Amino acid sequence: MPRPLPPAALWPLSLLVGVGVFALTNLVEPALPATLNFGTDYAAMAADPFGYVGSFPHRLLTPLFARALDEAARAFGGSLPYWQFAHGCTSAFLAMLFAAAHRLGATVPQALLLTLGLGFTGAVQLYKGHVGYPEPVTFALMLATVLAVRRSGWFWTLQLLNMLHHEQILFFWPWLCWWRRRHGARWRDDLVGGSVTLALYVGWRMHVGTHAKAQMLTLSHYLGLDYFPVGTLGLAALNLLAVFMWFGAMPLLLAWHVRRERFRDAGAPLLLFLFCQHAMFGVAHDVYRFTCFLFLPLLLAGLRLMQERRGPIVWTAFAVASAALVVWQRPVFVEVGVRVLTDTGPDGVPFVRPHIVADIVPKVIPAMPWTFAAYGAAALVTIAAALARANRST
Repeated sequence: MPRPLPPAALWPLSLLVGVGVFALTNLVEPALPATLNFGTDYAAMAADPFGYVGSFPHRLLTPLFARALDEAARAFGGSLPYWQFAHGCTSAFLAMLFAAAHRLGATVPQALLLTLGLGFTGAVQLYKGHVGYPEPVTFALMLATVLAVRRSGWFWTLQLLNMLHHEQILFFWPWLCWWRRRHGARWRDDLVGGSVTLALYVGWRMHVGTHAKAQMLTLSHYLGLDYFPVGTLGLAALNLLAVFMWFGAMPLLLAWHVRRERFRDAGAPLLLFLFCQHAMFGVAHDVYRFTCFLFLPLLLAGLRLMQERRGPIVWTAFAVASAALVVWQRPVFVEVGVRVLTDTGPDGVPFVRPHIVADIVPKVIPAMPWTFAAYGAAALVTIAAALARANRST
């Protein structure tokens, strides 16, 4: 493993890489100058972080940070609109991706290749249009947690910060705890750290619940959903499509990684990660966002690939092909999205489905059989081919 750069050199370089890669990806997917849907809600919260406004006032971290930066900009006669802050968060995610790749064993050129490759996938490109959505910050804090694996205090502090940003990180606690076990952490430390983190978070949610007037995303809201099992199955089917739509040919590298390493070192953790990801489909339906969490297993697969003699060349080839495939599949993404969200009445006029998630299996999939069959076949053939050829040296 190469000797890592000292922090005084790594972090400024990481910021430069994050901004530079973000600018390069804009050549393919321009960053829009306005927030969208949830992003607009976060922007409203940033105007008054402790005003307990909107549907999810408990997600305090990012609006509070955005407000602080905007106040600092105003002190110098400027301002920081939330959409600019959001794109800055995506750049910060890319910076953390580069730093994590380097700290986890990649050389500086290899870390740059890994960042460039993942930068042209949906993990970044989706948020050029979905401006203000929470995932870039979730991803960055998740990577910081991965790096803090041997420091219990930092690990669980970052978990708390991530939960104060968005509670979706809770679904990945099983995988993150496995990551801790792999690096020698004790169960007792995680039992204490996890319990304290949960207690603080529950206390915050109870406090918000006594002040918020319009809060919608409460525990009772999620318990009232009836996604499981049919709706969850439909969302899992959409996730299969989204994996290839957002990551192109890169899923092939996951299969290679599983075969290259022992199953308990790569296969079992990947299955655990996928279980964590799919568990979200029991209570949330934004599949196209949650698919993007796959960047982390792909980063680990890329790090392993860099150890091979022609690993950087193979990664570059996959990255270029995947960037092209992501662009090429845009019309399919739009078509599937329209089919999922809308139906057509007897008069030929489209309308929004009243039961979007429940309709996926009985109505959407039968309406697009060849699309779902093609992606399903691509998944099976790709994985089978990868497993069959994985014993060969790269």
